[in-house]
Amino acid sequence: MKHLGSTRIHQTGAAALLVVVVLFFILAMVTAYAGRNLIFEQRTSVNNQRAAQAFEAAESGLDFAIGLLAGGRITAECVSTNDMAMDTFRQRHLTVSDVTGLITTPGAQATRLPTCMLLQDGAQCSCPGAGPPALILPVGSTTPAFQVHFEGTIGQPGVVRAVSKGCSSIGTACYADAPNPADAVAEVSVLLGLNSALATPPSAALTVRNTLNLNNQAVRIVNADVPTRGITIDAGGTVSNSGNAQLSSVPGTPGSASVLASDPSLAELVNGDRMFVSLFGMDRDTYRSQPAAVQVTCSADCGTDIGIAVARNPGRVIWVQGPATISSAQVWGTEADPVMLVVQGDLSVQANLQLFGVLYLHGGGGSNAWTTTVGSTSIFGAVVAEGNLSVNGAPTLVFNPSVLRTINLKQGSMVRIPGSWRDFATGS
Repeated sequence: MKHLGSTRIHQTGAAALLVVVVLFFILAMVTAYAGRNLIFEQRTSVNNQRAAQAFEAAESGLDFAIGLLAGGRITAECVSTNDMAMDTFRQRHLTVSDVTGLITTPGAQATRLPTCMLLQDGAQCSCPGAGPPALILPVGSTTPAFQVHFEGTIGQPGVVRAVSKGCSSIGTACYADAPNPADAVAEVSVLLGLNSALATPPSAALTVRNTLNLNNQAVRIVNADVPTRGITIDAGGTVSNSGNAQLSSVPGTPGSASVLASDPSLAELVNGDRMFVSLFGMDRDTYRSQPAAVQVTCSADCGTDIGIAVARNPGRVIWVQGPATISSAQVWGTEADPVMLVVQGDLSVQANLQLFGVLYLHGGGGSNAWTTTVGSTSIFGAVVAEGNLSVNGAPTLVFNPSVLRTINLKQGSMVRIPGSWRDFATGS
């Protein structure tokens, strides 16, 4: 009897052991399954993080391109420079028609690919003037990067598509010389439109919102442009003391007949703010603070400061916090590369001055006086005054429609066109 009882006890222990082994096996299976889900979720999180890095890098590329399109001269490393041998980012990558305003990227421009690596201590960029981008890859090459190019076949004046490709780690998709493919790649694009520096070009050599006093000076004003009817002076108020003015219009039109005084279209602009908006399409604060505007605060000789700003920033608006005194000889702009110059206050020219562009005399900060006492002043383009204007001296104004058209079609800030953003490749 003792032997049989012992056998039953041993059999009961074996069954318990078998149950424990089965339970441990089930527990192991559950643990393995839970671990598998954890690993899957970790990998998913890592993939989402890399995709987000690539997307944000691509977005950074768009902001980078928009910012540089409004800037001045840059080096091959995309850094602002005072080197007059360098060109601007816009000149380097875009070609704008002088006639239609259509933007293209012909020849080598299409192959120039601005590229940046987003390092912890700042971006390292390459904006080549010729050839492929050149970067020094960090050890490991795990830094995010982006590469930008432009598609100038939109067919609308002043519009171009900027395309940015972002990589979570620098790879061949964003930099051809990278050793490996990127972990994640994203592409975004947006249409950019020109917010013109001169939305509505004037149609007269000299435009004044209110009254004009020429102070019996031998001012010379020329407008031989037939489409604008050869108007030399367009004023919202009276034109006084103009007996010595030398006015020249289109053939067959006497100079005196080229003056349009008390123009109701100007008179109804009841203040300088409306005059400003009618010409530039935006209020003065927005215009002055736009990315493509350079503000100059004058020192003793404002001519030197303005000349430096013009030379360093071709194609950008020059806004002068006046009053301004020009006491050194200056040549600003060319017919192909004119200057949009805004002077806030009185303007006094005491040396030879030649300007290809538009001079806008801001009503604030002075007594609305334009004085040319020494040397010769020649302006090829147009002059606009937003209030009354008193001219002392004998400047020469020659209406140049080509200059006005260039400023209208080529100069200003490039801004995003609402509704044009994409996070997929064109044609997909």
